[in-house]
Amino acid sequence: MSHTLALLTTTLSPAAGGLAASIPPLAHLLARSRAAEVHVVGLEDPGDPAAARAWGPTVHAHQRRGPRALAYAPQMEGTLDRLAPDVIDVQGLWTYPSLVNLRHHRRHGTPYIVTPHGMLDPWARSRSSWRKRVVRLWFENEHLARAACLRATAEMEAEHFRAMGLRNPIAIVPNGVDVPDELPPRPTAERRRLLFLSRIHPKKGLPHLLRAWARLESSHSDWDLIIAGPDEVGHTAEMRKLAQRLTLANVHFQPAVHGAEKSALYRSADVFVLPTHAENFGLVIAEALAHEVPVITTRHAPWQGLQAHRCGWWIDLDEEHMYAALGEAMAQPRAELYAMGARGRSWMQRDFGWDGVARQMLQVYDSVLAENTSCMALFYD
Repeated sequence: MSHTLALLTTTLSPAAGGLAASIPPLAHLLARSRAAEVHVVGLEDPGDPAAARAWGPTVHAHQRRGPRALAYAPQMEGTLDRLAPDVIDVQGLWTYPSLVNLRHHRRHGTPYIVTPHGMLDPWARSRSSWRKRVVRLWFENEHLARAACLRATAEMEAEHFRAMGLRNPIAIVPNGVDVPDELPPRPTAERRRLLFLSRIHPKKGLPHLLRAWARLESSHSDWDLIIAGPDEVGHTAEMRKLAQRLTLANVHFQPAVHGAEKSALYRSADVFVLPTHAENFGLVIAEALAHEVPVITTRHAPWQGLQAHRCGWWIDLDEEHMYAALGEAMAQPRAELYAMGARGRSWMQRDFGWDGVARQMLQVYDSVLAENTSCMALFYD
């Protein structure tokens, strides 16, 4: 083993959202490469404590005390001291693990990178802004400023870092996506499906989708809109009420799905849609493409490649643009949508495989340890 790496994060369960899809595969692949001894350090989910075991080859799950939003786990600090990692990758912001890492750095000088996962996006920073201002003044400003490197998953996210005034070196390494070797068969249903699959949260722009759908539903009576995902901040109830006010008959809400059930839901869709206000990456977009489903998403997600690779629509976020994109997509014959999806899958296989992402992250960690982040192609000016 060349060095010891700690991946420091918050909740170690599917409740962590996109972190649960990006950290575990990275941890396992880095460990399998034998280029690093990998430790995942985070918080046990009291509702699903067994989930932590899947997050890496060696996992240190701590019990949270106090409010969930702070992610306070006092034993975490001692764990980092005991592990004495050579480099730390902090996954996420605004919570106690950032403070733990900053204190560890002050004591030991351990170099670290920060992977914000979209938490420095302007829209994300505007949410709970008073709490984030307090956290920034308390520790997060210093924590970000001392980072040896910031990781962005796309150039758009790197631009957000610079717009905040952060001058650290920035490495652009995308999230990886699992591209199944074999896809489940497509169902032979007569009805067609538009699928939203993500957290049901104000960030995701669902009112724009529902209002655009309301203008199309009567003329596309053979289509259903499926809205699936975990509820956050009571937004599912708000969207159900909006659907009722719009008298929508073919909108169906479903809870979160995982594993084979999630894969089957992707394959049941003709088109995937994410009308988001902000994404640093948008893993569900990559997952949909990996399942051969063309995508409609907004310019607030870094997926301009949908146009270049002819596998989707990249649009401004408003009702009119959503209406136009939905209308164009729903007018396509299935054969054309399947061809678009096949092009998207080929793109995911070529550019977003996990093996390549793990190799790039090893380069980033090695560069940070060598104090040389100025000469790599991965780094953003």
